[in-house]
Amino acid sequence: MILLTSFFNKYKTPILFIAAVLALFLVLFLLKKFIRYREKKKEINQAAADRMRDENLNSIILNSHGGTGGNREIYKPYDVDYSSKDKSGSNKGCSQDAASRKYGGPMLQLVEKTELSTRKFILNPAKQIRIGSDLQDNEISVLAQGVAPHHCEIFAVGGGVYIKNTGDGTRTIIRRKKEQAFADNKGIRLQTGDCIVLGTVAYEITITD
Repeated sequence: MILLTSFFNKYKTPILFIAAVLALFLVLFLLKKFIRYREKKKEINQAAADRMRDENLNSIILNSHGGTGGNREIYKPYDVDYSSKDKSGSNKGCSQDAASRKYGGPMLQLVEKTELSTRKFILNPAKQIRIGSDLQDNEISVLAQGVAPHHCEIFAVGGGVYIKNTGDGTRTIIRRKKEQAFADNKGIRLQTGDCIVLGTVAYEITITD
């Protein structure tokens, strides 16, 4: 104890300096993570607002041409990058309250990454979201190696967002940090930060309340 006290008194100034530098580094690291979280949340909120406007326009068109066919919704990306590198969408400042009033539950962002492009989707998991290579019977269609015509479904139950495998002889992989699991026909709950792998396609998941 005496040696420790003597060592501290001898090197008090450099020890305090190193501690201050480490504390400053930690504060800057946490601040950077917080800023990234806020930017991602604003991006999702803006995408939700854009999607609401699109849905309202689609509703007007469908009402003016009622009875002309099925009204199943096809999800289109709100951002596409054909350089296969992720890029942030434009933030125009939208209210999360508006999205909550529209959807009444959590919103789901899917960032789809293939060898050719990166596409971003904002989804309402309260609706059944089917993903596969079939161009007619899926809400999100993706043509890639290893993707079945009806590969998987995303859905919401009791405030949670789940995914289940629906492809014959195919796998829907969920990666969470260093762990990996395979979705079955009952479903696995998704969390922000999860990565879904369908064949050669990967989806990064972000869920906001």
